[in-house]
Amino acid sequence: MPTDPRKRQKKQERRTAKRKAKQQLVSKEKHAGLAERLAAVTGAPILHSMMTTDVDEQGLGWVCLSRQLPGGMVAFALFLLDRYCLGVKDALVDIGTRSDYDSKIVRKMTADFEAKQMTPACLRKMVEGAVEYARRLGLPPHPDYHKAKLLFGDIDAGECTQEFEYGKDGKPFFIAGPHDTPERCRRIMNTLTASVGPNGYHFLMPMPLGEIDIDEDEDEDLLPE
Repeated sequence: MPTDPRKRQKKQERRTAKRKAKQQLVSKEKHAGLAERLAAVTGAPILHSMMTTDVDEQGLGWVCLSRQLPGGMVAFALFLLDRYCLGVKDALVDIGTRSDYDSKIVRKMTADFEAKQMTPACLRKMVEGAVEYARRLGLPPHPDYHKAKLLFGDIDAGECTQEFEYGKDGKPFFIAGPHDTPERCRRIMNTLTASVGPNGYHFLMPMPLGEIDIDEDEDEDLLPE
């Protein structure tokens, strides 16, 4: 007797739903335990402390901090730093094998960009300074920053004597990226208008300004993506 195709389809759907639920649970458990694992390794030796020169030259680039762990493992935090306006625009933190870290992070940073070493104290000072600058403008860091910053651990930013400039020519400078939607751009610019006034910042858009529809009277909190 042939199987009812509707019953077979429902059975497959139930299996798919169970598999997805299991995958989500595993992912949730992995990320839930990451903060505790990071807190336990914040005194491990520094492996790399570096940034791409785009941070200096264009105001936006990658900053990487990593620690060498026992057994060939590496804990690393990667920040997309926007020192002109948004602070930490994106962040990634994880613990993995040295080979994966070298191939996916180090080689890509050094092959696709010009990178330079910096002291861990100055790296932390620069990142936290950019976050504080953006916060004063009403712009919060990427949500993953709060987990990634745990890797700073015992690094003392006060040991860095270097001073870092935020903004450009004395004002915030918002540069919309390829993944910044018109809605997100509108919210960012409304937030800047509310904090420093319509003439208190610069901006650069990849689309006509009319598509953004800035409301100078709207006092809306920026919702991070």
